[in-house]
Amino acid sequence: MKIVHGIAIAAICFGAVPAEAADLILYPIQSGPETIRYRTGIPTLNIETATGSVTVTPLPLDHNHATFAVAVYNKGDDSVNVGIENVTASIGQNEIPVLSREELQKRAKSRAAWSMVGLALLSGVAAAAASTAHTTDHYYGNVRTPRGTYSWATSYRDNSLGVLAATGAVAAGTAGIVGIQNRLEYTLGTLATDILQTTTVDPDNSYGGVVVIEKPSGVRIPYDVTLTVHFNGADYPFTFRMTEQGKNKPPAFSQSALGNRHRAPADPSATGAPVSTASASSDSLPPPAASSS
Repeated sequence: MKIVHGIAIAAICFGAVPAEAADLILYPIQSGPETIRYRTGIPTLNIETATGSVTVTPLPLDHNHATFAVAVYNKGDDSVNVGIENVTASIGQNEIPVLSREELQKRAKSRAAWSMVGLALLSGVAAAAASTAHTTDHYYGNVRTPRGTYSWATSYRDNSLGVLAATGAVAAGTAGIVGIQNRLEYTLGTLATDILQTTTVDPDNSYGGVVVIEKPSGVRIPYDVTLTVHFNGADYPFTFRMTEQGKNKPPAFSQSALGNRHRAPADPSATGAPVSTASASSDSLPPPAASSS
């Protein structure tokens, strides 16, 4: 009964976890001078001004937080700083916080801590349940003595199977926690290098990083979010729709927004093709001048 009860508790605790949310995606919306290009289905938006160029690519969501890759190019004459302090996000008239590297690291540690607690709890429940497993053997016999024959009965409870199972469950839990710690270290290292941080961009140089914005509370999906990069004296707004994949897709970008690169005129001499050197025909020559006598 104890085994069944322990397993029931585990099922209740972990069965209460909500079902995984539907897959969400960020679809780009044409709203201004941006151009769009695709690479293996992933869109990249670009806005050009006299002082700079900014590109934004939507990335897979981080725990349903809108996430972007942002890159800037300095076309000005002077060096300029850029970081998350140059990025704002809004839904309608409401501004949404852009998360700093420190905040993201803090949340990554918190998520890892909860995963460790959950894994430790699960392995503990499994160990407790397994430790109650046992085999019991009963032994009976008769002993003859000079004073008579006596009957005896005893039992022996072998708990080694339960101990082995509990040890295995604890070992698996420990290995899982170590794996979480390793992944956390990798995540924190990635955040330290990939998140957009204040950097000086010299003329004719570029810089880029990842931007994550806060998940809005009380806002129903779908919603449109605008990410604006303030760089070198100009604003670069990009708008995306957060929605379930394949649903509520915004209209496709116009042909003029594709940022077409036109084919350069062919140079016949570059291909080795013969170039005509024929002179004009006699019909096109002016008549000879009359001679004076």
